[in-house]
Amino acid sequence: MTAPRLRGAFVWVFGALIIIASMGFHQAAHAQASHEPRASISDLQKQFSLSGTWRFKAGDNPAWAAPDFDDSLWDSKPIPGRWPAGGYPESGQVGWYRLTVKLLADGGFGPLDDSHLALLAGKITSAFEAYAGGYLLGGAGKLPPLAESDYDRIQVFQIPESAVTPDGRLVLALRVWGGDLTLVKAWGAGPYQSSFVLGGHEDLMLSGLVVKQVPGLLICVLFIGFGFYHLYLYRRNPQLNNCLWFGIMAINVAVYGFMLTQWKYAFDFSFITLKKIEFGSLYVFPAVVIQMLWGLLDTKIERWLKGYQVIFLLLAALVVSIPGLDIHVATLGVFQLLILPLMVLVAALEFRKVREGNKEAKTVFFGLLIFAATCVNDLLIDFAQVDTRRLMPFGFFAIMISMGVSLANKFTASLSQLEREVAERTFELSAANERLEAVARMDPLTHILNRRGFADAAQNEIQRVFRGSKPFSLVLMDIDHFKRFNDSYGHAGGDHILVRVTAMLRERIRDIDRIARWGGEEFILLLPETDEAAAGALAEKLRVAVSENYFEYEDKRLAIALTFGVSAYRKGDSFDACVAQADAAMYRGKETGRNKVVLHGGSDSPRVNHPTHGFNSQ
Repeated sequence: MTAPRLRGAFVWVFGALIIIASMGFHQAAHAQASHEPRASISDLQKQFSLSGTWRFKAGDNPAWAAPDFDDSLWDSKPIPGRWPAGGYPESGQVGWYRLTVKLLADGGFGPLDDSHLALLAGKITSAFEAYAGGYLLGGAGKLPPLAESDYDRIQVFQIPESAVTPDGRLVLALRVWGGDLTLVKAWGAGPYQSSFVLGGHEDLMLSGLVVKQVPGLLICVLFIGFGFYHLYLYRRNPQLNNCLWFGIMAINVAVYGFMLTQWKYAFDFSFITLKKIEFGSLYVFPAVVIQMLWGLLDTKIERWLKGYQVIFLLLAALVVSIPGLDIHVATLGVFQLLILPLMVLVAALEFRKVREGNKEAKTVFFGLLIFAATCVNDLLIDFAQVDTRRLMPFGFFAIMISMGVSLANKFTASLSQLEREVAERTFELSAANERLEAVARMDPLTHILNRRGFADAAQNEIQRVFRGSKPFSLVLMDIDHFKRFNDSYGHAGGDHILVRVTAMLRERIRDIDRIARWGGEEFILLLPETDEAAAGALAEKLRVAVSENYFEYEDKRLAIALTFGVSAYRKGDSFDACVAQADAAMYRGKETGRNKVVLHGGSDSPRVNHPTHGFNSQ
């Protein structure tokens, strides 16, 4: 065989091998694509996941819901999974998904713990209808020509037993409308989030629409509680501006978080109204964060930054006031771009405050870091069509927790500082009160006890006597003819004499004795553990010391005399009675010549030869 013939044979053999191989690959691919997932009763009881590859075809034909329709030539597309950018405009953004499930059970699918078989369908943009065995189960929103979006709703559809073929096959179909071209280009379309599950109706209702939604609801309720509590604190004290803005921010985050749960459908609001509440709360958030964070870090909000806040508020007003969903698509990109400068501003402020040693900045840092990461994640979803879950709600949660902790720390620090200041002021006030009390007990001229202070000291001494101490005595004294002295030398001269007499008396008594100005020109002594005779002896020494002394005043030498009355305290008597006895003794001395000591018992002290008029001048 010649070389050319050999080359030709080789080409034919090689071509045949390629054809055979391609046929094998095609058959293998077809076998794989036509593979039917199998679900047993136990699988259904555990909830059988339908996530994975479904048959898909762009277009719209009601016949495609029929269980005997041949979809073997359709393309394959994952669920959940977004449509390509721009969607399928040639089909009016309508496409069909089909999946055949083999149910391994006798007589169809059998009982599922007395619960009917059901389909849980996740979130699909922008509207859809679900079919089983050719039966319409229900849907969300409305498909063309009515065309009404409702792409956030997770629903559970009960599947009738007749939907399952006698050989145990269940054909599921989804008729999906992606939405307006503007929406599809901006956000994509198709079954974009949440699980698609086959299982018992009651179990899916409980787990899919209740249990999985409870954590989000609890967080929203918690934030609402935080918000109103801080607003209450602000109402009680309007100076707590941080509490005001934290309360508003907490309520704002709670509203936004609630709009991301399925609980929002408990309210009889249209889907557009719910979306406007969601976007409005989202757009307001940055303005509130600026107000809260700058106040928390004790930083002034400049005028240009206030203008920046107003932009976010205007976006919120636009998305709430303009009808339809197109405004949401038009403003979301603007909002996300506006967030980027805010992230830079917050980072700069954080780094500056951390360097300055601000404790609140250190606490908030990690929450802001998580929030920034979630923002980047969601930006990649919208601008780069990255197929991942939106994380911004977790960012809101992180920033709320960090700011809440920081606010609590700041409030605690302020409270501690206030407690220290109150303690200091209390101590100062107590000291001032003690000084006032001491002043109230002292005579301002002579700086000895006044009548009130002396009475208190006497009551203490009476208590000591009742506890077993020896009795005490009182000595009441009066300057003789003091009025004449005042008339001759004026009140200044009288005050001079009172001060000098006080000094002489204080020099000649014990430390434990108490002396007081009883009133006018009268003085009184309290002598602890001293009987009447000993008190009379001391009074006599004092009388002699004063009467023999000359007091200098205005270049004149003045002679002063005192009359004394002495009384001993006896158990059972009152203080006033003891004073009255001393007073009576003193007045007997006045009546019998003055300048003497008279005891309450009746005896007088020896009298010296001294003028009785009370004063002499030389």
